[in-house]
Amino acid sequence: MKRKFLIGYAVAAAVSLLAFAYAFWSNGFAYLEERSESGYLAQAELLGELFLAENTAAKGNFSEFAQLQGEKRHMRITIIDEEGDVLGESAEAGQLMDNHLDREEVLKALSGESNSVIRRSATFGMDYCYSAVPVKADGFRGVIRTAVPMEELRNMNDEFFRSTVLTAAILLLLVLSLSMYFRRYVSAMKKVEAMRREFVSNVTHELKTPLTSIRGFVETLKEGALNDPDCARRFLDIIEIETERLGRLIDDILLLSEIENGGETAQEFCDVNEVIREVETLMEPRVKEHVRLIFKPDPAVPPYRCSRDRMKQLLINLVDNALKATEFGAVIITCQRISGCLVLRISDTGIGMEEEQTERIFERFYRVDKGRSRAQGGTGLGLSIVKHIAELYNGTIQVSSRPGEGTEFTVTLPYTREGQ
Repeated sequence: MKRKFLIGYAVAAAVSLLAFAYAFWSNGFAYLEERSESGYLAQAELLGELFLAENTAAKGNFSEFAQLQGEKRHMRITIIDEEGDVLGESAEAGQLMDNHLDREEVLKALSGESNSVIRRSATFGMDYCYSAVPVKADGFRGVIRTAVPMEELRNMNDEFFRSTVLTAAILLLLVLSLSMYFRRYVSAMKKVEAMRREFVSNVTHELKTPLTSIRGFVETLKEGALNDPDCARRFLDIIEIETERLGRLIDDILLLSEIENGGETAQEFCDVNEVIREVETLMEPRVKEHVRLIFKPDPAVPPYRCSRDRMKQLLINLVDNALKATEFGAVIITCQRISGCLVLRISDTGIGMEEEQTERIFERFYRVDKGRSRAQGGTGLGLSIVKHIAELYNGTIQVSSRPGEGTEFTVTLPYTREGQ
């Protein structure tokens, strides 16, 4: 349906242009021809008056008059008597010419009517505008005729035709470009709409899970489990865990929405090493027994202009994910300045991922191990938040991972000019 609409739009545009071009072309050319005829006729009438004023007929210098005036005015001038014979010709072709009594313009002029016509010259093989005026003097009765080649006007006509074709081609390209843009736009809108529906579906599912759990345990408590102190405490602990999980999910959704909408807290020049130390302190309680959290500061790293809160959120999500994935070994944090960029690396010796999984981990609600992630309280939004924060500072994030060996995230954030 959309393709038919686009084709119809293109055809309608092309037909409209061609119709306009044809109308302008035909009417414009007719107007130019009319103006040319009237202008050339006025010149012929002026020559007739000059012919009389110079007593050309009495002197008999018809050829001299025709040649002199023809050179001055850049046109053919022919002097014809009432018998149709040529007495003078500026183009020096008088001897080649037949009797002119069969010429339309000559006959009209001999009958006393000044007139102009456009027709093809059999002598010179091109279109001319012929203007003829009657002259009478000293017993002479004849016609002065001017002839101007219409080649210039025809060239103008050809040029207009070429311009019309070029304009049509440009319009066609424009319509095709617009149609391609429209198709990409529709495709992008469909993709956005699909993402929106998927997001709403995922949010609904993620919210429903803890709520269902909370509702079930509340009903169990109301049905009598509240009278058993041990059972009641255990159920209340589960309700508390699910409530905290629900709160984290809502906080992450709001945070992601805020970042996507361009929300940004006040920026300042942050000591990156200091921010990482704060994150290290915050995450220390989550470090497992056989895991070490190691930070390797680099004093040479200059302050980075950013929102301190956003930088902490980025690091907390990456470190938290690394700690969750690691049962033995270490999670290592490093920061460096490389080629005008702040480079943060968070590597672990955890379970790692397959290549197809690394391609999707920044999608919302995507989990490598859904059961493990939910058991550890993950919302599935952490890495999506990390990616959006990196993009907030025109940065990038890359991941490399091998199953059973570990994962490394590399965040590259360019320094601004004022922050270098």
